[in-house]
Parts: sequence; C-alpha cells; structure tokens
Amino acid sequence: MDKGTALTLLGLKDSVEPEEIMERLDAEAFAVRDHFMRQPVIPALFRSRNNRLVQLSDVGRVLDVKPLGAPVELPTLLPSGQNFILLVRNHVENIRRLRTAMAATLDPDVLVRFGHTLCNLQLRYMEQFLVLSLDVAGKVIHDAAVPARDEADWQKLLESVESSEQWAEALIAKERARMAKILEREVS
Repeated sequence: MDKGTALTLLGLKDSVEPEEIMERLDAEAFAVRDHFMRQPVIPALFRSRNNRLVQLSDVGRVLDVKPLGAPVELPTLLPSGQNFILLVRNHVENIRRLRTAMAATLDPDVLVRFGHTLCNLQLRYMEQFLVLSLDVAGKVIHDAAVPARDEADWQKLLESVESSEQWAEALIAKERARMAKILEREVS
C-alpha cells in the first residue's frame, strides 16, 4: 500500500495535515470499537469489521501514525461452564470483561485481537447454548425467523434460565432459533 492509497482509504486528500490523518484514523478505529462494544456479537459482521481494522493498521503503518491508547492485553476469561446456567452467566461476564478492556485503546492491531476473541467466544457459546438448552426450552419451538441482531436481553435470558414458566421457555426457544440460523450461515 502506498501513501495515496492509505489516504484514499481514510477519505483524505494528499494535502492534509498529520493531525487530520491521526484524527481520521482514530475516528475510524473508534467506530469499529464502538460497534464491538454496543452491538450483539454476530460473527460474520464482526469479521468484516476486523478486516477493516487490519486495513486501518496497514494505513497507520504506511502513514506512520501511532494509535491512541496503550496496548491492552486480553482479560482472563471464565470457562464456559458445565451446565446451562453457568454457560450463560460466564458468557455474559466474559463479554463484559472483553468490552471493558477494549475501551482503553484505539489501536487497530489490539482491537483485531479483541474482535477475533469475541467472534470465537460467541461461536463456542452458541454451539454450547443449543446443546445445553434442549432440556430448558421444553417443547416450545420458535418457528418464525429471528433477525441476528435481535439478541435476547441478557438479564431476561439469565432470569429465564432459572425459570420454568412458559415465557422463559418461549424466550429460550426464540434465542435458540436465532443462534441456529447464525450457525447455519457460518457453516455454509
């Protein structure tokens, strides 16, 4: 990549001040980080955002721009858990830990590691969720399509895991349908 291409990827012209380049690069990294921190983890979408971060990292190297924030290490993550309740609780905590640590940097290289970790963690979680929730979901089947972004609220999901009421089974069945569709797209 040359300097002209790097500037074009940032939407800038050749006659730009170094401060503007740094601001634009940070703004682009911030947008991706913000997505990682606020949106449901949909692996295919997060991978496309990771590709953008790799591109931004290359742009930063070519233009000799240092990212804002110190390098950040991945936090210690909890094991997935041997039962359905632990699976959901530990996953919620792991996502919280990753997002909290991620807030300290705009370094595209560091954010790529976090993005990959979020994707891999989510894929494993969804696979285990589908297996461990079979008994909890009961006989309820959610037939309607559920958009990937319509992730169940974490607090309601945790509450439903420990409940045997009909609304809880319906919520778990809906989340199962959403996850199954996401995983189906991952395989194809």
